Amino acid sequence: MKMSTKGRYAVRILLSIARYQKNGPVPKKIIAAEEGISSDYIEQIIVPLKNDGLCIGIRGVKGGFRLIKEPEDITVFEILRASEGIMNLVDCAQMDCQGRDRNKCVVRPVWEGAAKVLEEFFSAITLRDLLDKVDEIESKGTTTYSI
Repeated sequence: MKMSTKGRYAVRILLSIARYQKNGPVPKKIIAAEEGISSDYIEQIIVPLKNDGLCIGIRGVKGGFRLIKEPEDITVFEILRASEGIMNLVDCAQMDCQGRDRNKCVVRPVWEGAAKVLEEFFSAITLRDLLDKVDEIESKGTTTYSI
């Protein structure tokens, strides 16, 4: 099982915004330099994050991006849901089991249960938790982190 780069980058982009927004809106070029993500890809990823009310874009010379909510009020699950869509491990959890009676499917509850565990896990982690982890890593003299 592997998450797409879109979801992983969405978390990194919002974490970068959370780290630098105390100085005002965070320009795309700062996020790109900090995270090693192209400006064009950042633009693609940030649209659904803005649409879901996680951040806003501010135009102009001193423009950039800001979080709409506080870091402690944004969960990793919200970010992943905005960037990846509904989190199902298999398609049949959302579809009709290819014409079969979904109420008679024995394995469907397995996939739904696994998706629920992932949702609970990612819902328990906020951007504040990640910011605290960055601070902890940087206080040890390590300047590299990966999410």
